[in-house]
Amino acid sequence: MDNETLTFTVERITFYNESNGYHVLKGVSSDHPLGVTVVGVFASIQPGEELRATGVWTYHPNFGKQFQCVSYTLLKPATLKGIEKYLGSGMIKGIGPVTAKNLVDKFGLETIDIIENNPEKLADCPGIGVAKADLISKGWFLQRSVQDIMIFLQTYGITPAYASKIFKHYGRDAVRAVSNNPYILAYEIPGMGFKKTDSIAKELGISGNDPMRLSAGILFILNTITKDGHLFLSEQELYKYAKEMLKIDQQALLMGSINNLLASKKIVKRQIKDDNYYYLPAVYKAEQESASIIKARLNVLKTFSREILVNVFSEIANNGICLTELQEYAIEMSFKTNILIITGGPGTGKTTTLKSLAQAHKSLGRSLLLASPTGRAAKRLSEVSGFNALTIHRLLDYSPKEMTFKNCKENPLDCDTLIIDEASMIDMNLFYALLSALKPSTTLILVGDSDQLPSVGPGSVLNELIKSDIITVVKLTSIFRQSESSDIIKNAHLINSGKMPKLLIPDGRVSTDCYFVAATDDFKTYSLLKNILTVGLTKKFGFDPVKDIQVITPMNKGSLGVAKLNEILRDLLNPSSSGKNEIQNFERNFREGDKVIQLRNNYDLDVYNGDMGIIKSIDTEEQEIVIDFSQKEVTLQSSDLVDLSLAYAITVHKSQGSEYPCVIMVVSNQHYLMLQRNLIYTGLTRARKTMVFLGTSRAISLAVNNDKIKKRNTVLAELLRGNFA
Repeated sequence: MDNETLTFTVERITFYNESNGYHVLKGVSSDHPLGVTVVGVFASIQPGEELRATGVWTYHPNFGKQFQCVSYTLLKPATLKGIEKYLGSGMIKGIGPVTAKNLVDKFGLETIDIIENNPEKLADCPGIGVAKADLISKGWFLQRSVQDIMIFLQTYGITPAYASKIFKHYGRDAVRAVSNNPYILAYEIPGMGFKKTDSIAKELGISGNDPMRLSAGILFILNTITKDGHLFLSEQELYKYAKEMLKIDQQALLMGSINNLLASKKIVKRQIKDDNYYYLPAVYKAEQESASIIKARLNVLKTFSREILVNVFSEIANNGICLTELQEYAIEMSFKTNILIITGGPGTGKTTTLKSLAQAHKSLGRSLLLASPTGRAAKRLSEVSGFNALTIHRLLDYSPKEMTFKNCKENPLDCDTLIIDEASMIDMNLFYALLSALKPSTTLILVGDSDQLPSVGPGSVLNELIKSDIITVVKLTSIFRQSESSDIIKNAHLINSGKMPKLLIPDGRVSTDCYFVAATDDFKTYSLLKNILTVGLTKKFGFDPVKDIQVITPMNKGSLGVAKLNEILRDLLNPSSSGKNEIQNFERNFREGDKVIQLRNNYDLDVYNGDMGIIKSIDTEEQEIVIDFSQKEVTLQSSDLVDLSLAYAITVHKSQGSEYPCVIMVVSNQHYLMLQRNLIYTGLTRARKTMVFLGTSRAISLAVNNDKIKKRNTVLAELLRGNFA
């Protein structure tokens, strides 16, 4: 079948697959004025654009006649309607539907030519001044640059969504950077992976035993294992993974690449007995230096008079707080040691201890700082302690431009006492940055639940510190009377001890704060979830379904994963309407009123991984979104949306460090790969007032009985014990 040519204007994008760039486009042409369906893989396509496509006509049994595009050329829109739709699609900052109409009314078919060649004339258009004309001109050339780069990248099989990430990371230098060393994409662009970049490299003439390929593969492996929580790989593990991924069984070649990387200081080797362990330099330094700093801190002796301590406890008692012996011991040791860990499960008084401890240090004139790993955890810490708390990144004054912390060894924090809450979430790199910013005399107090999920980043800091046995640890065990009646608290401790929680089915008579609703299939789960949100918890308990209730689930993908649940819950809780503006960003669509979560730290905007908010407004002209992040309004540009996601449902990992009035945890047999005791325990302890398990008792049982927590490659505890140099 011979290829044909079709020139058409894109009316709308009816389907887009992020993973492969496949589009279904609806368009019109002179030969098809009533519309034509065009399918194929396209780069950054906008409604209103004109394309000359080469391909063949096919017939789909469900959708009828379609034009299957094999290749295409992007043309400038040639009609007034096409120009208006193209410019008003939101592709250029400063031009929305209203401005696009004004421009076309003023300049007609010359509109695009004027934007490209005489942008100063734009100021003659009503509603556009000199400043906005300049903004439109810059936006136009930026968009053309993006499209050129995307078309270049797409020739190597990179989808538009990833091309956008690459452009955001490298800017207009993207083509040169990728051409010089395509493997940088593997570990600098999240999600690209080695397989994709390896195929690009092959197109550029790099393959097989090429030293660049071997070195890139080893670096990719070490980058990947840090994302899985490890700090290093043994020599045997590194060989195994490298052989599998690179399809090379020549150990001498791999050893040569490893030695070259060692010589160029791109990796580091630690020798322990008869084995070698390989690290990336940053995590090696973080682990090694953290151990040295802690051991030095333990040598700093502190004295504290018993009389002052008695006065401290007397003042706490006068405030109506009755402490247990362990809580008193924790406060006493906070004055006598240079580093202290306070741990314990829910209901054991960690919050009361933390609050009393903070007030005690403050009352004695000690300068005090408090911080948590995430924004939500810091907000909660402020509420329960009565003192202002920051994220650790804000505390250390992170500079995104220099990618360093301004508070460091040369510029330490000015405080006598530093309290860190939710310490189980701190990874090795952040812990090292924190230790480096402390004066030797500053008391560091870490508070956290060591039975929760470990940090998302590399290491298992809190557990390693406890395991070392050289740091003072106070483990609170007594459950306070006010918590004894809570089934959330009781079930958390049952789960932690390997026993099934008490699963009460709501029947209108039973009263508890922890329910179980059985659902054996997807359809029933969706139906019950909607009913629980809009009737059970809302009408009967008075919870706001968006602000008070958080749905959590173990996985991102799957029919009961985050993506699918967000789709269902959004349609239920914030349906589309003519009064709500929306914005499209590749596969993501956001609308006013949406509940959203930040996926990565954005230091420029002071918004951090895990921060949640509500979209207050969307400006379709300026392509901006205003989000209320816990009563702090932040404006995001369209380029920032790649790190934003809907948050009606989130993973258990993303919920760490946060508490919600009510939690619904979807837990199904299909989640079996993720079902572990610490995951179900962490999910349960996110609920402050009410918890609902939705799913199967078998899935809960599988999780409770699986206490085989994946071991992370770290030797921090051994370094602290001084077992090897």
